[in-house]
Amino acid sequence: MPKRRVQRKKREALERVIKVMSDYQVMAAADLRGVRSTQIQEMRKSLRGKVEMLIVKNTLLKKAGEELEAKRKGVKRFVDSLSGPLALLFTDMNPFELILCLNRNKVKVPAKGGDIATGDIIVSAGNTGLPPGPIISEFGEVKIPTKIESGSIWISRDTLVARRGETITAKLASVLTRLGMKPMEAGLSIIAAYDRGVILDSGMLTLDLDQFRRDISRTFMEALSLACEASYLTSESTLPIFRKAWQQACALAVHSEYATRETIEHIVKTAHSRMLALEMAVAAFKGAA
Repeated sequence: MPKRRVQRKKREALERVIKVMSDYQVMAAADLRGVRSTQIQEMRKSLRGKVEMLIVKNTLLKKAGEELEAKRKGVKRFVDSLSGPLALLFTDMNPFELILCLNRNKVKVPAKGGDIATGDIIVSAGNTGLPPGPIISEFGEVKIPTKIESGSIWISRDTLVARRGETITAKLASVLTRLGMKPMEAGLSIIAAYDRGVILDSGMLTLDLDQFRRDISRTFMEALSLACEASYLTSESTLPIFRKAWQQACALAVHSEYATRETIEHIVKTAHSRMLALEMAVAAFKGAA
């Protein structure tokens, strides 16, 4: 290929990267180490219309960052911090929305030896559609019970072949693939993001929704408790404050023997209890005398 043509193609590729980097407010880098090409293809499909994905050489990316720095402050520092095989994600969502989007769009992929099960893997009972042959012994090696029926291999019963967190062996991965199962849940892991001049590293992008919900719930309860103690009326604290005031008013009325429709029963019960106690005390005194 002539040198001039090569240079033109490189320039076109650079201009395309610069255009995409200019079109979106947010850029994120995802680590591609250990990510399969089929997984990338599935992610492209699931994210289409929401996220644009590019896989470019780091040298091209750094060149684009240099040319774009004048227009977008911090872009050069962002791309210079990146290394290794990467996928670049471009979107107008904020980085945390992007992470949630990626988590919602994880794809199912076949297992391979050495994978860690992302959930319990159960092989369902039924017809496998596979003809009898050497694979029967493979089923036996991974403890999947089988039988031959109507010229096909059948799984005798639902079988748990791997628990969440366990390592999948190469033999089990092979059997699961033969069964057409895709038990692994895979996604992209964001290692850094650029948002309108702000650079976020992986530590800043950690998002634990369960912990976040617990923190919000605890903060709400603490604020509600403080509002109730201070008798500060809000839409949330009004009912607990009035309930507490009502209970205190009733207790005061009963203690002072102030009869109302709500307190008369408690006052009479208290008086009756005192009468019985006095009667028992008098009887005990007479007995002692």
